[in-house]
Amino acid sequence: MKKNIICGVIIIVAIVCVFGYLIMNNVSTADLIGSSGDNATKMLSSSKGGVMVQYPSEWVLSESTSNSSVIALAKSDSIDSSKVGQVTINVEKQPIEGSFDSFINKTYTAMQHDSSFNLTSSGQVLINDKNATEYVYTSDVDGVVKEHNAIWFDKGDQAYVVLYSAPIDKFNENLNSFNYILENMQIGA
Repeated sequence: MKKNIICGVIIIVAIVCVFGYLIMNNVSTADLIGSSGDNATKMLSSSKGGVMVQYPSEWVLSESTSNSSVIALAKSDSIDSSKVGQVTINVEKQPIEGSFDSFINKTYTAMQHDSSFNLTSSGQVLINDKNATEYVYTSDVDGVVKEHNAIWFDKGDQAYVVLYSAPIDKFNENLNSFNYILENMQIGA
């Protein structure tokens, strides 16, 4: 009898902790049923700093080293032993200084002088009927080669960037998740 009470208390504490986490992090779950029925992917959503993202349940909220980060996600199976996600999507917001184009071009001009980065393409793209600027580049930091896709938007006097980063061999296999998150992201007023 005593064992049942202890188990019951542990289960209740676990449930309270899960709901507390969901409430504190503005996480809600929703089943987005695709045409595959039983193989539907559970989608989560998170809203912070005027940005709302929906993401597959195999991704988790994570921390970012960038002070401009609003929401950071990592693919759960890419988190290494030091608890750092190797496949990540980071949404950042920064105030625009000068024009939007000169603001973001300044970032990539500085990168061209750093031999660990290699810009492979840049240009204008259309995401959900919104003009955006895309930069695709690789980096080699401490022998880890990653590919990055940065999509920049401007809204008011703020620049938003959605940055997808993954090791070269993992980049294409996670590109659909990045595209889904990008296409379903909402930026508030």
